[in-house]
Amino acid sequence: MQAQNLVANPSFEDVNICTEFNAPCAPAAWESVSPESAKLDYMFHQYSGGAGNNLVRLVHRSQDALRNYAQTRLLCPLEKGRSYRVTLVGWQDGDAPPAIELRFDTTWTFRETGGQLTDLQPGLQLDSASVAATGNKKRVFTLQKEFIAGDHYTHLVLGTFRKRPWSAAKICNYIDSIAITPVSGGPLCVTAAGQKDSLYNQHRRHSIPSRFYQHHEARRRHLLEGPLKCITVRVKDHTIFTAAGRAQNPEAAARIDSAVRIYEPATGMKVRITGHSFREGSFNYNKIVGEVNAKKVMDVLIYMKGFSFEDITVDSRGNTQPAYDTATAEGRERNNFVELEFCMPRSPEEATVAAAPPVQRPDTLVVPDVLFLFNSDVLNTKLHRELDKLLKKIPVGQPVQLQVIGHTDNRGEEDYNLELSKRRALAVAAYLKLQGWGNYIRHVAGEGEKRPAASNETMEGRQLNRRVEIIVYQGLD
Repeated sequence: MQAQNLVANPSFEDVNICTEFNAPCAPAAWESVSPESAKLDYMFHQYSGGAGNNLVRLVHRSQDALRNYAQTRLLCPLEKGRSYRVTLVGWQDGDAPPAIELRFDTTWTFRETGGQLTDLQPGLQLDSASVAATGNKKRVFTLQKEFIAGDHYTHLVLGTFRKRPWSAAKICNYIDSIAITPVSGGPLCVTAAGQKDSLYNQHRRHSIPSRFYQHHEARRRHLLEGPLKCITVRVKDHTIFTAAGRAQNPEAAARIDSAVRIYEPATGMKVRITGHSFREGSFNYNKIVGEVNAKKVMDVLIYMKGFSFEDITVDSRGNTQPAYDTATAEGRERNNFVELEFCMPRSPEEATVAAAPPVQRPDTLVVPDVLFLFNSDVLNTKLHRELDKLLKKIPVGQPVQLQVIGHTDNRGEEDYNLELSKRRALAVAAYLKLQGWGNYIRHVAGEGEKRPAASNETMEGRQLNRRVEIIVYQGLD
């Protein structure tokens, strides 16, 4: 990107390590609008024609109204009345040009739940009409448009603001890079470097900053200090959240509404959803049906109402605990229901905010120089078995995130070493993808000779420095 680019980390190559989980969290300088319920997805890729190997994925349309958004603070404020050019590289599912809307603002935008920001007006729209170039191999599109700043805006939000057509599948936009530059050129403002440092030093990304939601903190204290109790609501199924379902059972709907209104993540509220099924068939069949119905209710609470996964448990009793007469057809039908139990601590003494997850130090797996051909980024096929043994140390069945970093010794030109280290890191990342770890890779980079593990004064030390590190972070992002 050009030197005048007002966007910090425009191609998402620099990745933030968040303090909550000591794990890759989000691209540096970028925030999620709804971090607790619709976080910003970022991914590693190797598509030809892109600006780098990292991108962000934004939901464009799907079978529900859930949306995620990427936002950042510009390095310099826009000047009202000045012309700017936005250049975006990306694509949409189906090898189509991305359809992205941009909103400029004078502050951060945060939401407690994920959803379309239909209450906000985007200032600019990029779509197929904005295509300036198309990549050769992968359908990577460059979109470009000029605009005149309507105010001294300082912040940028990317995503889908207007309502989109219903789709049976989730359709996403993939953004590889974005640049916002003044049409007339010129240097960045004198405060740009300090602004970038400030953005890069923000390491907490999993919750909305309390300064933006003072009422959020006040409500949390009120809930924790009050003598609250559990309420139990029995509903037919997830249709209680539809207009027809509410009309059939308005009392249950009202009680659920009251629980939803007071819910805040980390306040101590826990929700237990239990499915009951009394249909013809075996116990196992009814248990599965009950669990399916309970999970549908859970999905609505999480994806439509903003509840956290950590605060909900799902169970199924099948046909073992009927609540109504089983001798009649009407009674048997009534025994097909879902029970929701919303619980809060009863007293300040019992009320405890869930402790932060313990910080786990990442494990580092070292791919030594001998696994590559001499002075090359090509892995030695004869030693794949040794590499496979190393990869078996990555935990299976647990949430993990992977960073792949290449290193060299200090022999040779610095630029060559930097390029070789990156190519070797990409080779290891490609092998990880072949072994099924592609979805867990968050960042791939080369450090060249900058971070030696041993002295470069000895042959043994230089050999230790020629390596690729696979850093394994355990935990959710």
